[in-house]
Amino acid sequence: MTNMFQCGQCQRQYKRLDHLARHVRSHTQNRPHKCSICLKAFTRTDLLKRHAASHANTGSDQSATAHRLHGVDATPNRSQAQSPNPNFDVNLLFSDFPDLGLVSGSWTTPIPTTVPFDAAIELDDMDLQFLDTYNTTADQNEPASSTSNQIRAEAFRNFQWRFRPSVNDHAGAEEHNLSLPEAIDTTSPESRNLSKSVSSFPSVELLDTLVQYYLGSPMARTDSYIHTPTFDPNTKRPELVAAMAAAGAVLTLDPALVKLGYAIQESVRAALPEVWEKDNSLIRDLQLSQAFLISLELGMWSGYSRKAEISESFLQPLVTMLRRDNKFKKTRYLDLSLDPNLDDVSLEKAWHTWIDMEGFRRLAFRMMHHDAKSSMSLFASPLISYAEVQLHLPSSPQLWMATTPQQWKQAVLAQGSPQKLTLFDFLDNPEATSAPDVAVDEPLSREAFLSCVWGMAWEYIQTSSLQRAKPRRWNDFVTTTRRDELSKLLSHFQMSINISAPTTANLELLIRLELILLHLHTPFEDLQLFAGIEGPEQARSISPAVHEWARGEAARKAVWHAGQALRLTRQLPPGTIRDFTAIMVYHASLTFWVYGLVADQQGPARAQWTESPGDLAPPIVWLDELDGLLLQRFLQLGSGCPCINSLSERGEVVGVPLSSPDQVMEIVSEVLRANFDRATRPLLVEKLVQLVAGLQRSSRGAEGGEV
Repeated sequence: MTNMFQCGQCQRQYKRLDHLARHVRSHTQNRPHKCSICLKAFTRTDLLKRHAASHANTGSDQSATAHRLHGVDATPNRSQAQSPNPNFDVNLLFSDFPDLGLVSGSWTTPIPTTVPFDAAIELDDMDLQFLDTYNTTADQNEPASSTSNQIRAEAFRNFQWRFRPSVNDHAGAEEHNLSLPEAIDTTSPESRNLSKSVSSFPSVELLDTLVQYYLGSPMARTDSYIHTPTFDPNTKRPELVAAMAAAGAVLTLDPALVKLGYAIQESVRAALPEVWEKDNSLIRDLQLSQAFLISLELGMWSGYSRKAEISESFLQPLVTMLRRDNKFKKTRYLDLSLDPNLDDVSLEKAWHTWIDMEGFRRLAFRMMHHDAKSSMSLFASPLISYAEVQLHLPSSPQLWMATTPQQWKQAVLAQGSPQKLTLFDFLDNPEATSAPDVAVDEPLSREAFLSCVWGMAWEYIQTSSLQRAKPRRWNDFVTTTRRDELSKLLSHFQMSINISAPTTANLELLIRLELILLHLHTPFEDLQLFAGIEGPEQARSISPAVHEWARGEAARKAVWHAGQALRLTRQLPPGTIRDFTAIMVYHASLTFWVYGLVADQQGPARAQWTESPGDLAPPIVWLDELDGLLLQRFLQLGSGCPCINSLSERGEVVGVPLSSPDQVMEIVSEVLRANFDRATRPLLVEKLVQLVAGLQRSSRGAEGGEV
């Protein structure tokens, strides 16, 4: 049999792909298989199994020590302390993912081969081996260092935004897995290596199932920018279909399919710039822009730092393409006027023309939404200015979701001549979309509203940072006034949202709103430095500024908004705390952690928490409950003991004070873990759980006196 696989460095050839993968590790010194007990690494799984058996024989299996929370016993006036909102029907929210038959093998084998295959395809070293270089499991053991600052720095080492490039990270690392030419030249050297790839490539049925799963997933919300009634994968560009299949694979949370999804995503991201370079006219193609945005969204929330950094940088070209085509200006879009006497052919042509135009407008809003979420997550400047988006708000769902030209015509004629609102009109009056003569897509418009407000909030954050650095040069009157204006605007917007029967979309909007308010009162970059994201030296240098912040009213308002974000997060249905929502939970938890750690060490602040007239216990202030008198006293005077809710082992609601940051972080970690009813969680969520656990460990040492 001909040696099909060749090493790219020494040109040595092998008959089997797993042998080549093992050989490549000898060049890179990469040992991906680690023992979960002693962390010793091996290049082969059989060596790891043999080593693990030696642990079992010597009885070295370790049991975890149970950690019990000790809180302030009290029963608040609340309903459903940690249960999801009863109005949600989880069975309706999630459609069952079909049995793909992965165990018995659902991969096609169009080309005969003598290479033996494992019937239970798991996409490990035999395929997608480039993923072995990714750190998919962080170290669960406590670092050797005993100081809290070093423990914090270690917790951030493998965090989402910290990419440390290596020689194994390059664009072609996975081309041999998924890049298949349209025609195969069996005489070329490259084609001799395609037999295994073609035979193990997913079937058309599987890819179609993944596309349908993506279209039907309530978490993806594809109907907000992809016209699903006319979507036919056989007539769409292959780049768009591939990107959607990748997104569907990632949404399943099946380990094998997730690996496949990210491999397809990488191929799509790398292929699209080449398509545009070959034909520059395609930069105005809607489907290619949609495919590129999907690939960037997947990369940003993947949990892989390399993919996140590439997605951040590659968003700029897409923004530029739409910006130069005036897709953020209302003048680029024609007004909708329909002749009721059009014949069927002309009506269908007018319908498809409107679909393309509306598709670009919705894509622009989707990009703005993604840009704002990325900015909040990375704590970096948005690429799209709120002042440049001068679009009319998206058309109503009745028009967008019409399945036939006749149904679309009836919807157009039924709504008459509705008032056209721009994003600026919505910012001026957050209740404008509720007017009877307005027909817009309210969920998408509300997302755009918060994206604009985040841009304004970011301006305030930057100005406030400059004012704190040079307080004698800059007066804080202007910045304080701006913060108050934005707070009032968000309060007005909050009242316009119906919270009597909250949907997942509305809950996420409200969490995002609370997070913006949190950032208006928090020097979040300082908090991350204090937590150790840039190492112990930076943590020590920023400590005085963080202590100063913790003494003020702004810090108390920040933890209040963090508590509200936690309250809303607990109401989300299972499986929805992922991607940006998980990042928002982390921001809230870090605010809790820093405030509890710092304020607990300060004499005046601690006295306000623990002392009360007549040596009575201080009143409990529930941060994850609705507003009340005790809360207002805490916000304005600092009196009371700020707590969040937890459930005791007996099922009773108890209060956990912020002065116990390790217990607070345990509660936050449990919120993230409990949202997924099975062992598999998205990698980003898993990394956040591990980061929270690292901060929890460091707070135990800090409570002993080191901050």
